[in-house]
Amino acid sequence: MVEANVATVGNRRRTRLVDRQFQLGLAVRLLMVLTILFAAGLLLAFAPSYYVLATTNDLKSLEPAAAEFLVLHKRLLPAALLSLAGIFIYAIFFSHRIAGPLYRINAILRALIEDRDPPVVKFRDDDYFQPTAALLKELSEKLHASRRITAPRAGGNPPPGDAK
Repeated sequence: MVEANVATVGNRRRTRLVDRQFQLGLAVRLLMVLTILFAAGLLLAFAPSYYVLATTNDLKSLEPAAAEFLVLHKRLLPAALLSLAGIFIYAIFFSHRIAGPLYRINAILRALIEDRDPPVVKFRDDDYFQPTAALLKELSEKLHASRRITAPRAGGNPPPGDAK
């Protein structure tokens, strides 16, 4: 049996990391992406002026490049927008690995609440909450088996061996 990687529910207020592997993994990934996008934004902002300063020797060409360093706020806005767009796209892409399983979990729980046989528990290989999927599959099979045992037989007759 596979168990979910979650903390005990005893004192919820003190539990900051409910699922340590998931939460720390998400934070590290987001931090890495933000760092890469921030570095790319800085590169886009400073590269043209830096190139001129590094490759030019005459003072008349250096003066505008140096002045350009003072007005980089004009370039930082597009770089920041590019970074924000990248973060948004990444968040949408990455959240599918979370939102998809939660949607499936909710569908299964809804079916169980309504006394219906739940749909087959299927998560993509790269989805999160794989242990939860295993637990839900086990629960669904157990409930399905108990329904088969307690279901009334056709004609209202008790199963053989239960006759008194």
